[in-house]
Amino acid sequence: MNIRVLFPCLAIALLMASCAALPKAYQTKDEIIAVGPGPEDMVVDTISEKPRIIISCNQRRDGQPYYGEINLYYPATGEVKVMKRHEPADLHFYPHGMDLVWVKDTLVLLVISNASKYHEEAILRYRVYKDSLVFLNKITDPLIVSPNAITGFGDGSILISNDMGKLGNFWEALFILKRAKIAYWKYNGCSVAAGKFCYSNGITNRGGKVYLASTRQDKVWSFDMKDNLMVNKQVVGKKLHGADNLRFDGDNLLVACHLRFLDFLKHMKDSTHLSPTTIYEVDPDTHEKKVVYYDSGAQISATATAVKYDGALYMSGVFDAKIVKKKK
Repeated sequence: MNIRVLFPCLAIALLMASCAALPKAYQTKDEIIAVGPGPEDMVVDTISEKPRIIISCNQRRDGQPYYGEINLYYPATGEVKVMKRHEPADLHFYPHGMDLVWVKDTLVLLVISNASKYHEEAILRYRVYKDSLVFLNKITDPLIVSPNAITGFGDGSILISNDMGKLGNFWEALFILKRAKIAYWKYNGCSVAAGKFCYSNGITNRGGKVYLASTRQDKVWSFDMKDNLMVNKQVVGKKLHGADNLRFDGDNLLVACHLRFLDFLKHMKDSTHLSPTTIYEVDPDTHEKKVVYYDSGAQISATATAVKYDGALYMSGVFDAKIVKKKK
């Protein structure tokens, strides 16, 4: 969820407060894991020496000290540590969406950096080592307008999900104006892969298919890639209110959703105001969906990402300095 473009006016928030019904509560006592503030996105790394979850952390509440780091969590030991980064001293690092991808013989971490205060929206590419990241390059382009989520391919190309057609234009989200575009990058710059979305958000790919979520259109779609374009658009999930990031669990998609958007906005300002968390599992083939986790916000609020590892479900909230593990 891209916090920079949330709506500053209460009137707008109230207009957007129409929400889906909450699932029946079946909250369990889950494990709370302390990490850096603002763990918006996560990816599971089973390629490195020790399986781990890579977590994008950035302080997202106004008035709080700057914090922008990549955290590592090791499920086998419960250890949490900050990943070392080797990069230019003047690089602005405000991490948001991520992806982990093999490019030829190199494991690459793609990181969106929303350095709005420096008027810079960028994609950062790092080579992944055991406990460190080595900077490869920074990508900026006129089509990288308001990047929220990202997915990479083995040939080095990237799809970037912009949530708006113009950074900070909250009217687009309010009136569901379909002006957001998905940018395709491959070394020599960006082109438009698809367009006419409102608040496009989570994006991922597998087996030649691309999957995209929209927070305001409440859907998840699938596409084929052809000549750098996302084509053959098909709805694979409906009524996914406030859909955020997408991750795979086996053949199914895990979709983190914000069903009470007004509560989400209040939680952004006040950590004591709870924002319910709902995780759906969606079968892309049958389009069936089911709730795999619901919490009133007492354990975790405003979850943006859910991942599965070794049978356990891990969830990260946009603001609070923790992730939650739901055991098998």
